[in-house]
Amino acid sequence: MSRRVVFLIALVTLALLIAASAPWTLKPGGLAAAVTEHLQGRYGLNVRVEGRSTFALLPTPRVKFEGVTLAFPKQSLRADSATLRGELRILPLFLGRVELSEIALNDARITASAEALRSVDWARLFKDRMGETHARRLVVATSSIQWTDLSEAGLSEVNALVNWDGAGDLLYAVGSAIWRGEQVMIDQASFDPIRLASDQLSPLAFTFSSNFGRLSFQGEAQIGDDPRFTGQSLVSATSLRDFVRWSGMSLPFGPLMQAVTIEGDLSVNRRRISWPSVAVILGSDKLEGTLSVRLDTDRPVIAGTLAAGELNLSNFVQPFAQARTGTGAWSEELINLVQVTGNDLDLRLSALKAQFGRLRLDDMAASILVRPGRIEASLGRADFHEGTLKGRLSLAAQNGVVEVKSQGAFDGINMATFLTEIGQTRWITGTAQGQFTLEGSGATPAEVMRQAQGRSSITVRQGELVGIALNDALKRVEKRPLSASLSWKGGRTPFDQAQAQMMVNGGIGELVESRVSAPTLSTNLHGKISLSDRALQVKAEVSPVTTSPNLAQAIVFDMSGGWDDIAITPDARSLIERSGAARPLFQPETPPLATAQ
Repeated sequence: MSRRVVFLIALVTLALLIAASAPWTLKPGGLAAAVTEHLQGRYGLNVRVEGRSTFALLPTPRVKFEGVTLAFPKQSLRADSATLRGELRILPLFLGRVELSEIALNDARITASAEALRSVDWARLFKDRMGETHARRLVVATSSIQWTDLSEAGLSEVNALVNWDGAGDLLYAVGSAIWRGEQVMIDQASFDPIRLASDQLSPLAFTFSSNFGRLSFQGEAQIGDDPRFTGQSLVSATSLRDFVRWSGMSLPFGPLMQAVTIEGDLSVNRRRISWPSVAVILGSDKLEGTLSVRLDTDRPVIAGTLAAGELNLSNFVQPFAQARTGTGAWSEELINLVQVTGNDLDLRLSALKAQFGRLRLDDMAASILVRPGRIEASLGRADFHEGTLKGRLSLAAQNGVVEVKSQGAFDGINMATFLTEIGQTRWITGTAQGQFTLEGSGATPAEVMRQAQGRSSITVRQGELVGIALNDALKRVEKRPLSASLSWKGGRTPFDQAQAQMMVNGGIGELVESRVSAPTLSTNLHGKISLSDRALQVKAEVSPVTTSPNLAQAIVFDMSGGWDDIAITPDARSLIERSGAARPLFQPETPPLATAQ
């Protein structure tokens, strides 16, 4: 064969390849009509083409429709202004039939109705088409989805790939989209459509991820009148606080929580999501137990029983620390319980060691109950600085006003180690016991404290007052009353018992029956403590136990100032009255004796 013939054959072959690869414009009838009829009959899609229609043979037979509108029955799904590409199976094409092996939808504006999609009989839809040949792959690219009944669920830049070889095989899907300005991804989704359509158990796996966390579960699922799932799951959030802010979901204490992971056996039905064996990781702390979410109530109810070796709950008491401003005064900002009372919560917690800010509890047992606008926290019992502690706190919001109620009791507390732990000076030692009740209402922390009512009592036994030696002070006062006022600081004052009772009314606490008893002296306390202003004005009358009635009255100390800066000074009058030379100045004037006339 001559070179000229070979060259001619090559040119013809090249021309045929180019012709087969180039798109040919289709007329409204013929192949274009066959494809639209195929989509209608096989998939139930109404197709309208307003743009150009083309066909190409190589590398695979394919059609392309521009300006396509697709509509699914019952107005559940509609795609506008889309470009539809379809790959044709070769053998059916030679036999005069149109069958698509792949469908790709680009640049589609998809409108969907969640309610309408739920009303579609998907089981029947799959059953009716079990014996037919379908496209193996569906591709959606650079599209958007808007929901007619879910205004906050719109997606943009949707890219998805769905692959299903047919009966007996699993359907696989992956994809990504932009939701609320963040990219979300379906890393894996797989199930058996035929089994699900037949109300049989189907393997099911799903993994969803974003910058805020990851959701993954795998096991067996069944749909129908009683849909259910059993398997394993993993739910993790890098910051639950950020996730709640981004997603708009309302979770109890969500704004107060950082990294959270929930992992364990999962069971789901219409009424409940439950983890019969679960591990919950909060930050670096691991809790184990059971967890569930009830779905058959007006609001989902989260319930559980969890135990931990160590548990840091400092984030949950942070709002109480924020109730004070930088200057130490109570905040005038509104109390907002809505953010932390989303969904109901009924949780029981136990921990060998628990941290609440600067406070550390051992062997703690507690419970938390959350209802709309209401929080109740109960501490059943905890070991606390060689003693025990228990208490209860409730906050309830109504019409913009928050009602706060608290009560507690403690016994055997080591005061020295307690003061050190909270960063205060160890000004008293001994073993303390007591109880308190306090309640108030208002729109701000400052208003709650101004309305506070209640009472408290504390008794400290076998301790010392540190920084003041009252026995030495009394001796100096007896000898040099006027010069002793400068030498009262330093040393210690041992005592057998110190007790104080306070009645609170309108944010002001009044000391009653408050005294310090020591072997050689006694001290009586009286005055007022302002809870609203965080200040006090108290007098302490110190006198020897053996004081005779003829001696001057006890030395008096004035304690005044803010709680964080208390000033203690001897009362000048009590010192002057102890001075023999100055005492007559304070004696009442004796009236002259009457004389006989």
